[in-house]
Amino acid sequence: MARILLGCIIGRAPTKVITCFRALLDFIYLTQYPSHDDHTLQYLEDALDLYHQQGSFGTTNNYNTEMFKCFHIDCAKEGWRASNFWNKLPQMSLAMFKTYLQHFEREEDRIVDDELAEANCPAFRKNHHCPSFSHQLCVYLNVLLDRSEALPRSHVSFAHLPFDKVSIWNSFKFGRDALENDMDRIEEWDWIKAKPGRQGAVGRFDMVVVAHTDEAESTGMKGIKIERLRVIFSLSEMIRNWYPAPQEWSIRGHLAYIEWYKLSSDMPSHHNMYTVHRPLSPTNGVVEGDIVPLHTIWQS
Repeated sequence: MARILLGCIIGRAPTKVITCFRALLDFIYLTQYPSHDDHTLQYLEDALDLYHQQGSFGTTNNYNTEMFKCFHIDCAKEGWRASNFWNKLPQMSLAMFKTYLQHFEREEDRIVDDELAEANCPAFRKNHHCPSFSHQLCVYLNVLLDRSEALPRSHVSFAHLPFDKVSIWNSFKFGRDALENDMDRIEEWDWIKAKPGRQGAVGRFDMVVVAHTDEAESTGMKGIKIERLRVIFSLSEMIRNWYPAPQEWSIRGHLAYIEWYKLSSDMPSHHNMYTVHRPLSPTNGVVEGDIVPLHTIWQS
């Protein structure tokens, strides 16, 4: 949660407070490296020095021992009561893990079965907030055609989809590449959603990190774009008049429709974070977006 709080306080707290918070985060993340050398130890020292250079901020308001007392109840007392008081530590650990799993299942929806949606249906585009979905899908399918069959870019706006419906999903769970994953053998999981609201509820359309070019790496922003996920779907196996879809479509697998967001070119030194801006309202009626393979989404 701490990394999320840093983004929340930017523009709402003094520069020194933000710098102090960022330095503390840097130190915390650096300490989690499985091994260190002279360079990383220097990074730790630099982060700690930067933290102390910001001065003293006193005691945090509304902070007391009650929070840690609650942790003791959840992590020790309830686990102890769940054991038979003999060889208690493994039983307490198991009880805590079961409690975590129950909480996780309440918080996260299961991946739902796919459902058919009419790609040209106004209600579908309204629910997913994707007025340009049909247009961008036509552009994507046109690129898959042989050059002799493809339409000129200026004519794509007048094209029609060769099918009426696509299979859609509301969420997708995937393993995320993490630094030193090969050493600690712990795989990190991420969960992205493109879920419209139902019965007046607010929908959820996650921001995602997309590898836009082959230059994209696990660290840094080269070849990376920040997008808003609108639809998770796969192409139809049949086109109009019951003709089978081209083989190329099935090879593409699951796809995602995303809308581009603008990323700032630099990072202010006091927080070292990029700024993401909503795209400007389209002048030609087409929202900037793209159809991409689902596997190019690296994280939420």
